[in-house]
Amino acid sequence: MTLPPETAPETDAEVKEITVVAAELGTGVGTALGTAEATGGDRQTGRRVQRTINFDSEVLERARAAATYLAAYEPLAGVRSLADIVNPAVEGYVGELEEKFNGGLPFRPVHRMPPGRPARRA
Repeated sequence: MTLPPETAPETDAEVKEITVVAAELGTGVGTALGTAEATGGDRQTGRRVQRTINFDSEVLERARAAATYLAAYEPLAGVRSLADIVNPAVEGYVGELEEKFNGGLPFRPVHRMPPGRPARRA
């Protein structure tokens, strides 16, 4: 029996790429690559932008399973999509980073984030 592509097992070492629609969390990411919209601006609740990010396979599979189950069987959880899991997690972690490394204040706005990982410092 062949499994459909969405249920076929994948290797643990593989990193998946997924495009998520993320509510603007005051990060100011633009709606298109290369836009010069500053980060750290006023929060615009409900505004959504689309970005492609990489997840570890296991983390993504767990999050997808949780979102699918909760959307279907636990309406009181308030999770209807993967974005409903990703947005609060990112917002919480950014808040922790602001507290730990920037005195609880938002980080300085940037106009464009370079793609990929930054080079390691020696």
